[in-house]
This record gives sequence, structure tokens and C-alpha cells, in this order.
Amino acid sequence: MLYGLLGYLIRDWRLLQTAATLPGLLVMPVIWMIDESPRWLIVNGRPREALQVLTKVARWHGVDLPPEAEMKAVLEEQNAEVPAGARQSSVEKVPSSFVAEILVLFRTPQLRTITLCILFDFLIVGIVYYGMSLSGTNISDDPFMYIVLCGLMDVPVYLCIGRIMERFGRRVTLSLCYFIAAVVLLALSVTPDAHSTVIILLAIMGRMAAAAAFQIVLFYSNELFPTEVRSRGVGASFVMSCSGGIVTPFITDQVSAMYPWAPFVVFGVGSSLAGLGTLLLPETRGQTLPDTVAELEARAKNRRAGGGGVFAANTRLPECAQSSLSQNI
Repeated sequence: MLYGLLGYLIRDWRLLQTAATLPGLLVMPVIWMIDESPRWLIVNGRPREALQVLTKVARWHGVDLPPEAEMKAVLEEQNAEVPAGARQSSVEKVPSSFVAEILVLFRTPQLRTITLCILFDFLIVGIVYYGMSLSGTNISDDPFMYIVLCGLMDVPVYLCIGRIMERFGRRVTLSLCYFIAAVVLLALSVTPDAHSTVIILLAIMGRMAAAAAFQIVLFYSNELFPTEVRSRGVGASFVMSCSGGIVTPFITDQVSAMYPWAPFVVFGVGSSLAGLGTLLLPETRGQTLPDTVAELEARAKNRRAGGGGVFAANTRLPECAQSSLSQNI
């Protein structure tokens, strides 16, 4: 909403870009105040630091942890179950090849399915979300007010989507958001220009569905990728989202100049494909999340054998199998 106001008051795009991005510098000092994830610390062989973080969290929330000796025993047990290959710190991985790091996400069947579906979801949601924002001049005579309305409609989405996910699950909710966006955007492509009010309403509905999908896929991807490859998986996903943002202006500006209806068809078809692809993903609501790729693959194998959902049981491979799979990864 603020960006629409800034755009109205500051017409020079360089000054607008500066005014919109400089406040982001205020976030940087906060980064140094955030603790590492205890799960990540355990997976990377740093149980002592994980215990310090858990102790701090317990103190802030007024919760008593078990005795320190018992906590250390539990953390050491978890640490012993993590394959040696997973204990390389992020600093040690910096010199590694970027391509090799990304290829890890495609080495095993279940992880490959998750990676391909999530990357496509991020690509499409980036295209649709930013595409509906950049289409303001094609949708409304007052693009500044259109941007403000889009931001205003995001507020109920952000307030409600968490409870909706908890009630109906991640996979179904995300897929439904994509399908709603697809129906609305395809309808928008065939709506006559004379019905300006209907066009704006459909555009805002499509933007709301895209905003909801964006929030869900951000949350969902963190639960799907095992702890030892989560940073790589989520990082690659954001790259795809940004790639969608790069492609979007060419769709909204150049394609719409030849065929005004074409961008909405592209957005709608892409959303429908993303909705179908999302149905291939496992549900994570209320389930124990895997720390290693070995656990993820063991649970997928257990599901195929009729033993329940992919994330349903706290299934672990035998230690020798975990080490072998980790070395292959």
C-alpha cells in the first residue's frame, strides 16, 4: 500500500527505487541478533550450541527443560544418528561448486520430485504475483490506486492463511490457491474492456490467490526439504521465484502490446499446471519432519510399501544404509 503512495508522489523511477529500498538497510543489524536453528546445529554436529539456544528459548517462554545431563544425552543421540557427510558447516561449503550443491537436490527419487515441483511452484507464483502487480496500467486507469488495493487485499490473506493451512493442510490449500488463480485469470482474459469494475475485481482476486500461494509455498518448502539440504532447496527456490520476476515484465509489456489477453492466459495456464504439480507433493501438516535425505527416502519407501504417509512415521534407515546414501549424495 505504501509503495502505491510512493509511486504517486515520486514519479522519477530512480528516486522511487531509492526511497523504497533504503529502509531495507534497517533489517541488517537484526540479522546478528537471531540464533541459529537448533535442528540445523544438531544436523551439523554442534549439539552444545543447540542446547544453548534451547535453554534461551525455554527461559524466554518460562518453560523448564529436563535436566542438563538428560538434554545433552538426547542431543548427542540425535547427533550420532546424523551421517558424517551432513556435518560440514556452511562456511566449509563455500568453496564447493555451486552446480554440485544444486545437483544434490536431484540425487534421490523423493527429493527429486519435491525439488522439481517446488521449483516450478516458485517460478509460477513469482510470475503471477509480480505479473498482476505490473499489469496495473493494463487493468485500471489509476495504477496507483490499483497497487494500493492489491496491498490492502493482501492483509486478510496474510492474517488468515496460517489458520487455513492448519485446518486443511499445506498441499490441498496450495493447490486450491493455484486453481482459483487459474480460473480467475482465464476469466479475466475473456472479459470485455467495457466491464472495468469486473476486470478490477477479477484482477484483485487473482492477486489475492497468488499472494496466498506465495505465503504457503514459502512455508511449505521449509517443511518439505530435509534439514541437511534445506538451505540449498529454499535458496534454489528463491532463485526460481526471482527468475519469474525477471521474465514477468516481458510478458506484461511486450506480449500484451500484441495480444492484451495473452498475459492472463499465460498466468492462468501456468497456475493450473502448478496446482496439478503440487498434488504430487507429500502433506506435512502435523508430521515429524525429516532431518536427513536418508530419512526422507526411507519414509517414501515405507509409503510405497503400504506403511503410511511419507512423513507419517519417524522412520530411519539402518546406520550402514544412512552412511551409504549420505556418501552417494
